[in-house]
Amino acid sequence: MSHRQKGPCALCSWLAALFRQPPRGLYRTPAVYQSGDRMEIQHFRKILLYDETRLCVQLPRGRFTVWGDQLRICAVTTHRLTLQGKFTRTELEDD
Repeated sequence: MSHRQKGPCALCSWLAALFRQPPRGLYRTPAVYQSGDRMEIQHFRKILLYDETRLCVQLPRGRFTVWGDQLRICAVTTHRLTLQGKFTRTELEDD
């Protein structure tokens, strides 16, 4: 006999797991996406430092720094920043 449940209860459990609520705070977790010469940073608190070679933002629990050349902020909202340039490295520091 297999270890898996069989019948309608197994299907109900599988569907309940599939449609369960995400963990609290998931949608406010910082995220970084890069595609080519663009980078998007989501859910940061504030910009600490910005020039053509470096961007440093405060996250809820630390700092995120991007180094590169010809860095330019393309768009910024309260919780999302789009950066363009030639990225050389990134660093995440815990507070």
